[in-house]
Amino acid sequence: MQERPVSVPAEAVWDDGDKEWVLAEVDEDGRKHGVVTYWRPDGTLVNCCAYEHGVPHGSSTRYHESGEVSRSCTFVNGVMHGVDAVFRSTGPTTELAFPVHRMPDTVWRYEAQKVHGQITGVRLFDREGHEVTETGQPYPERPQNVPGGAVYRSKDEMWLDGVRDSDGRPRGLWWSWNREGVPSRLSYHRAGNEVALFPSGVAKASPLVEAARDSDAKSVELCLAAGLGASPGVALHAAYEGLPELALRLLRSEPVGEAALPEVRTPPAVPSTGVPDDAVWVAGLLAFVAGEIDETTGAAVGTWRLWEQAWHRTSDVAGPTYHAPDSCYHGYAEADFADGKLVERRTYLSSRTLYRVKRYRPDGELLLEREYDSGVPESEREWPADGITIHRRFHGDGAVRVERTERDDVLVAEHWYDVDGNRVVDVTPTDATVEKAAVERWRALDPSGAVVAEGHVKPGILGRPVGHWRLFGFDGAELGTVSFGGLDLVRHEDLGLSAHAVHVWRSAPTPTELAGVEAVEWDQLDTFFGSPSEVPFLLKGLAVVNPKAFFLPLGNLSARLHHQHTIAGATGPAFRYMTALPGRVDGDDARARLLEFLAAIATRDGDLGAAHQLKLIQAHLPADATEPGEFFSQNGAESAYHEVFSALADAVPTWTGLAAHHSAEIRRWAVVLLAAAPGEAAARALRDRLTAESEREIRAEIMLGLALHEAGTDTRRTLEQHLTDDDPLQRFCAALTWVRKQNSPADAGAQVLIEALRGNLDTDGFASLYLGAGDPKTDAATTLALLPLEQAETLLSGLCATLDEVHSVDAVSVANTLLDIVFPTEAYGEGEPLTDAQRTVIRAIADNPHTGEFNVDLNEVLRRNGLPCSADELRALADTAPASESAGVQ
Repeated sequence: MQERPVSVPAEAVWDDGDKEWVLAEVDEDGRKHGVVTYWRPDGTLVNCCAYEHGVPHGSSTRYHESGEVSRSCTFVNGVMHGVDAVFRSTGPTTELAFPVHRMPDTVWRYEAQKVHGQITGVRLFDREGHEVTETGQPYPERPQNVPGGAVYRSKDEMWLDGVRDSDGRPRGLWWSWNREGVPSRLSYHRAGNEVALFPSGVAKASPLVEAARDSDAKSVELCLAAGLGASPGVALHAAYEGLPELALRLLRSEPVGEAALPEVRTPPAVPSTGVPDDAVWVAGLLAFVAGEIDETTGAAVGTWRLWEQAWHRTSDVAGPTYHAPDSCYHGYAEADFADGKLVERRTYLSSRTLYRVKRYRPDGELLLEREYDSGVPESEREWPADGITIHRRFHGDGAVRVERTERDDVLVAEHWYDVDGNRVVDVTPTDATVEKAAVERWRALDPSGAVVAEGHVKPGILGRPVGHWRLFGFDGAELGTVSFGGLDLVRHEDLGLSAHAVHVWRSAPTPTELAGVEAVEWDQLDTFFGSPSEVPFLLKGLAVVNPKAFFLPLGNLSARLHHQHTIAGATGPAFRYMTALPGRVDGDDARARLLEFLAAIATRDGDLGAAHQLKLIQAHLPADATEPGEFFSQNGAESAYHEVFSALADAVPTWTGLAAHHSAEIRRWAVVLLAAAPGEAAARALRDRLTAESEREIRAEIMLGLALHEAGTDTRRTLEQHLTDDDPLQRFCAALTWVRKQNSPADAGAQVLIEALRGNLDTDGFASLYLGAGDPKTDAATTLALLPLEQAETLLSGLCATLDEVHSVDAVSVANTLLDIVFPTEAYGEGEPLTDAQRTVIRAIADNPHTGEFNVDLNEVLRRNGLPCSADELRALADTAPASESAGVQ
């Protein structure tokens, strides 16, 4: 029995649920009616609240333990209405309404103005009753044009006026003014989220349009009064969003006067190529739009075309800022309308390749969204009815690969199809669990529909296989079970075949090529993903005579051993074992993929410069080094690379034999591995293969690969012969290696590279070369920058002339090359004397017409070299006294 304090009347009863004493009158139904009083267990008064038939209705006052009022408000039919005031206490209190932890000490009273539970404004007061800001400072004088309900936010020096919902979230239209009362912005809110802001340079929305979408007539009129109806293309924007009444009104409106808020979303100075003259700039869509409006109804008609604006984001200490480029082209889209409603929108890449399609229901809700890869369907989602979602993915020819139907995010059915359209997988719901987790049942089918494997997968379109799977033969007999443990598998139509492959793989003996693999202390080595102890099992899978059993372990080894151009500790011994497997691998395709993986490790994914640095470390490794891995580590490379290059050298006979393979793909990767392998034997094999090779791209790859070997007499002779090759690709690749190896005369190769920069050399096929940079002009520019100044001086005039002959993008590369030649080690320091070569280059850059465009990339190149970005400043710098004269001044 709760002991009754002296201050609690005898008529009060104890409420064990609220842990309070309650004194209340009730109506004939036993509901609270009239003033109800509450006391805490210690007898202090906590609340007096008026009720009508069980519902709070009327005044309500709560108290701190000290007896001070903690809250005062009025209820109307159970909902707060009017002023809700909460008060700070002078002493300890259990009342939590006052937000003491986020209010400064000077704030004593917090008032929220509420209309049927919705907060429409907030006011703060100090202990003396003077209104203050949220920082506790005296409230500024309210400008005449700012409504009385507006709240001043001192941290932004801004007045705000708007409505909040019952959860305190902004709702509908909000006005903002600066301290002096000048209108600064309008924002529109839905469900607490800001869905439109005006003015804003980067927002694809309009408070006017959003208010009309919500049928918020009052906010529409306020937006029009603020001048939003004068925003460029606003009628088109309204029609596009399916608001014909607003569009028609805007089309027929009289010219407006000066707007309260300015439109800042201005069109770019130069529309991109392809924007027709009749396209209109629509600020609310940040796009040029060519579309038709029915002048009698305001509805959008037919197919509209949109050229969307690009925005650049830059950041500094003040935060991110956005600016529009001089010319517009971010993307192109088409929108189809029927009865004034958007029914389909197609988005294209800048190349006009279809990227995304969205289809809409008559009510405006999304019906289907499909994404494309290079113009071919890749995936889509469809919402044919409420609660139903259909996920689809497609094969490369556009045929359905998988279709998954869900109701309220729960699987209904999922089917997978092979490239011929045969259903090969059924996925169904199940009440079963694996390790106490929900799963779905997977049944793999053969072409006749018979089950060949079944097991469980995690829920969802990306759910992976789990647990043990049962395997069946073509006659339906059960063959056994298998687990995918230790394998990183994605959900795909061949999981059944993969299960059979893993079964064969697990039961296969270890091949002789992997003798001793279990003796390696794998647990002492690191991998990027998964456990290193799984590496022996994965290596064994490469040797199993089963295509599925090959590609599964190869993908898993790749994830564990090679990540973002770096290698793990386990890569060293694993690489050595893999070099012994090309002859064991089943099939040319699998063999080529294994060689490709080895090449990626050895060259850091085809980076010729990075491969060169690794080979330099290998070349300088002391013959008596007891910790070769440590030597690599001390020189900035992963320690495992010592074993990689040791294995590469030991396998040169293997690479040499594969370089003569009947498969061009295998030959290609073999010559890359010969390029990466240390030693003259590998270089000799490359030169010999160059003579016998018939594929021009492989011959070009060999030419590039020779740069990774010593510039001996035989290699020099080979390169020199190809500097005048009839094939410009061979000529170009020979020139790259000629200059990179600093052969003399440098001019013999440099002139070929300059011709490539000028676009006068047909380098078709270079982009496909593994050891190339992709862009021949980029490779030419970076290679010329390697020339010592004494060799490059005779080429400067030709390179400077090239600046005037190339596109602005290529001009940046040429300028960078010239500056790297004349400022090879350090950037220019202000006030330092310039050499004749430096002055020549600076003047050439200043006089180049592209410099006047203030290209961002060119400016970066200039700043990196300590030079001004202005053409006039560059000319003035070039006209200063040369170093030879400055040196003579005393």
